Amino acid sequence: MNGLKNKYIVVLFLIGSFCQAQNDSTNVGTRDILDVIHRVFDKQDTIRPERNKKLAFSLLPVPVGVNSSTGLVVSFLTTFYLGNPKTTRMSQVTFSPYFSFNKQFVFPIQSYIYSKDNKWSLIGDYRYMIYPQDTYGLGEDNSDKEMSTLDYQQWRFYQFITRQVIGNYRLGVGFLLDNYKNISEESYIEGETDYYQYMNGDYSNETSFGFALQGLYDSRENIINPEKGLYIEADFRMNTSGVEGDKWQSLYFDARKYHSFSKTKHRVWASRAFYWSTFGGKPHYLDLPSIGWDREGKTGRGFTKNRYRSNALIYFETEYRTDISRNGFFGAVFFTNISSVSKLDTYQFKKWNPAVGTGIRIKWNKRNGSNLALDYGISKNDWSLRLGLSENF
Repeated sequence: MNGLKNKYIVVLFLIGSFCQAQNDSTNVGTRDILDVIHRVFDKQDTIRPERNKKLAFSLLPVPVGVNSSTGLVVSFLTTFYLGNPKTTRMSQVTFSPYFSFNKQFVFPIQSYIYSKDNKWSLIGDYRYMIYPQDTYGLGEDNSDKEMSTLDYQQWRFYQFITRQVIGNYRLGVGFLLDNYKNISEESYIEGETDYYQYMNGDYSNETSFGFALQGLYDSRENIINPEKGLYIEADFRMNTSGVEGDKWQSLYFDARKYHSFSKTKHRVWASRAFYWSTFGGKPHYLDLPSIGWDREGKTGRGFTKNRYRSNALIYFETEYRTDISRNGFFGAVFFTNISSVSKLDTYQFKKWNPAVGTGIRIKWNKRNGSNLALDYGISKNDWSLRLGLSENF
């Protein structure tokens, strides 16, 4: 499988896009892909008429090669306002089904919704996956080569509801449900795999059910492509079932800071700190913190998804975002990150894994700031290529 990685190529075939204009207080550029299309097909009127709508919808179907799998991702991104845009934050719903030639089928829906005047907010993560994935072992001493292919089906329903306390501060609760079915494993090593040892040889179906308390601070004006502001999320999660029915808890912390260097151009420095740990019991193997398995699946550029897994994960990332063209149509990002998983059953971080990379941006919808984002990251013995319609964080 490693030999195939170097043979994958990316073919960007932009089949179509449909967007309706939208007001946004953030200056995100003066030209987008629909301006270009309008100029090509309507030469008599090269200025695309603006429409004052609260809804924006974008579509991006592309064949893509990503690490050890090649397939098709179709990204639907919808942004809207449930109140006056001057007093209500932008809401977002994303649906990005992915189909790979490695028999991976992923149907995820993610939502960030703000009610009128930001009184209530809802964060949702819903997905169905048929997902054979490579495993590399647990803890900091994982192998450079695949240990096994773990195959399973998953249903997920996560829903967080928060209430505005004062200003940008919010408090709320969450409901968490994961169901794993038809789990099987193809081993590539002699002896027992880490999954087999950790799960005591149990491949039976599992349902993980829990509740969460959430504290949230969000001062971003644009959640698709933030230019300034601060986002801090802290979740304490209580789960009712784990290995052999063992109850367990987890802590999920995500902090993001954005600073703009220009009032007229897109010059943004963005940083992120992320921590995820489990304690007080023994979660299912698939519930353990793992690189690339945060809620948006955005950690770990430069690494194969699921490359590192243990009972605790810490991750830092920073990047610089800038326009290349004067009209904001072309842009670029330069990023670096470093992460570590703990030695299994401890909270000691001794082995650190750095990565660097760069990416290109093409303005997809100037009203909500969405970009065609293509990022390439590289690390020791690994790499990743990612495509989407929003910034990585």
